[in-house]
Amino acid sequence: MTIFSTIGVAIKGLNHNRLRGFLSILGVVIGVMAVIGMSSLAKSMEMAFSAQASQMGANTFTIEKLSQIEMAMNWSSGDRQALFDLWRRPRLDLDYIDDIREDCKSVKSVAPVANIDRRFRHGKKRSDESYNVIATNEDFLQGGIYELADGRFLTENDILRRRYVCVIGKEVAEEFFPGMDPIGEEIRIGPLPCKVVGLLESVGSTLGANPDQVAIVPITAAVKHWRWLIWHMKINVEAEPGMMGSAEDEVVTTMRRLRSLRPEDDNDFSIVTSEMMEALFGKITGAAAFVVILIAAVSLFVAGIGIMNVMFVAVRERTKEIGIRKACGASSRQVLMQFAIEAILLSSVGGIIGMAIVVGAANAFGSIALPAENGAQASLDLVVPLSLIIMGLVFSFLVGVVFGIIPARKASKLNVVDALRYE
Repeated sequence: MTIFSTIGVAIKGLNHNRLRGFLSILGVVIGVMAVIGMSSLAKSMEMAFSAQASQMGANTFTIEKLSQIEMAMNWSSGDRQALFDLWRRPRLDLDYIDDIREDCKSVKSVAPVANIDRRFRHGKKRSDESYNVIATNEDFLQGGIYELADGRFLTENDILRRRYVCVIGKEVAEEFFPGMDPIGEEIRIGPLPCKVVGLLESVGSTLGANPDQVAIVPITAAVKHWRWLIWHMKINVEAEPGMMGSAEDEVVTTMRRLRSLRPEDDNDFSIVTSEMMEALFGKITGAAAFVVILIAAVSLFVAGIGIMNVMFVAVRERTKEIGIRKACGASSRQVLMQFAIEAILLSSVGGIIGMAIVVGAANAFGSIALPAENGAQASLDLVVPLSLIIMGLVFSFLVGVVFGIIPARKASKLNVVDALRYE
């Protein structure tokens, strides 16, 4: 008997009880959907985190009073004293900007950055929710994610004179100035009556934020109204091309001098690079992916147990058929192949259907909405890599092999006489 004949016999065997076969397939479908769906979600989160970290730029790093990385490491280690020491660090100062520019020859640009959420208003139109306000200086665009679409950006005079001017994002312009040029118009950002001097190119939403719902204002004007904002300030530093290491060393040396640290003192500030952020996000997503995939794999294991039970029932119900086939010359190997192929067909069909549902859902939805920090909606792009599709098909095939071989061996070992006499 050829392999194709064996497959034909296996298909006829599955037709004997279609409902049972359907339920077995359904179990595999759910298992594959769980495993590949969770894996795809974890991969999508990893890519989103990586994209968010890379927005800092390969040649850019940040000076912070304390970093999320240090906080996370000390929290996970249970070192409460270290956490307390981080909180006690002195804040960064705006005067550091000029010192870094003068003393660090490998630095191309220096921009203080402080974020605050406020509602916007233009005429009678008022935003229903708070939008992100970035307080910074004229160097902010260098090494960042934003590009100027129209008008101008902040200038050195805007910073020195504390001018009430702003550069707004694409979605802010569409909401408050539909069908008109926003340049020269006034928009109130909290209590600040700001003149719009520039418009930013659209960036698109990222994980947990919407960069197009933003207004950029001079940090001196912002700190004048919100003095506490200086405590949340960080400093973005862009290095000259190919001089990232030198720039970091020069900035650390300058910061230690400005903060009067002795040689034996540890740094009371943090230097954060995109590589550090990617490493942190990788650990977070890696741990989350392991847990969700482990949970999802249990459902696939349960589906395999279901197939094995179905095949044991099929062997018992068709014992006499097995005896007749053996009496007619079928070998034990052919009987084993028949039932093994039945199990593989059940799991493979379930795997294909499960993969089709996952890929179809990812293509249909494209992204899922996530709550952003300012209450707006951000999105997470859904991706199903080819490697996951192949992995899903291989998993479903292996489920049929692993859980189908035991009942198949039982069928092949049946004695011809006992099988013919079975009722």
